Amino acid sequence: MTIETRIIPLGGVKNFRDMGGYKAQDGRIMKWGRIFRSGKLSDLTETCGTEMLARDIETVIDFRSEPEKERHPVHWPNGWIPDYRPAPIGGNASAWIKELYATLAETEFPAEALRDQFIKAFQTIPIDNAAGLKTFFDTLIDHHKGNAVLFHCTAGKDRTGIAGALLMKALGVNDEQIMEDFLLTNQAVGLEATSVGVAEWISTKAGKTIAPKDVMPLVGVEPDFLIAAFKSIEANHGSIESYLRDTMGLSAARKQTLKNLFLQ
Repeated sequence: MTIETRIIPLGGVKNFRDMGGYKAQDGRIMKWGRIFRSGKLSDLTETCGTEMLARDIETVIDFRSEPEKERHPVHWPNGWIPDYRPAPIGGNASAWIKELYATLAETEFPAEALRDQFIKAFQTIPIDNAAGLKTFFDTLIDHHKGNAVLFHCTAGKDRTGIAGALLMKALGVNDEQIMEDFLLTNQAVGLEATSVGVAEWISTKAGKTIAPKDVMPLVGVEPDFLIAAFKSIEANHGSIESYLRDTMGLSAARKQTLKNLFLQ
């Protein structure tokens, strides 16, 4: 299977991807069509619902905060009403970005500070929002119905990216493939073209020219983001393995259950 197979174009859902095909250290591979990741589902169409039904997606795990859900509520299309599991995770950069928009008229666009804010978000999410990530793993193990699972946040790149990376770690996938999946967001969202559009929108709002490269953290991801998350976990918990075991509750038995569910 190719990268193009993982990225699934879907009109009402951005960054919709199948996580299948990655190889674990025990020789098994992540099952195709069993676990998906995406951005928010508030723009679902009837076609999206048909697609979700066709892919047998029964469980949806939502990392968005309550304010995000209030701004962008989800209305399930006819025929598709999944088992909805909220697992709110804060610590993203959205509040800071909102403040940024409010001050653009009086200040230069703080490109370096924006990138630093995303680095900080990746450092803090696994530590300050461990409960939401644990809910993610508990849902996969304890509430799995044998159907496919979709997990998402708003853009499907930061909180969802961390959760996806930790899942792959727990399944025994190596770091190279974990980073490959993490960076696939940039292809899924069309990083360069989308950054141009976002820069033009902010430029109009601010009354000044903003370079596309400066807004890229709003649109995509970079290796340093995930590296920051992993280093933060190691600094606070000793190792990612101990974090998964002691904080995510992945005992040897529960980890084996997770592998049996999502590896083949």
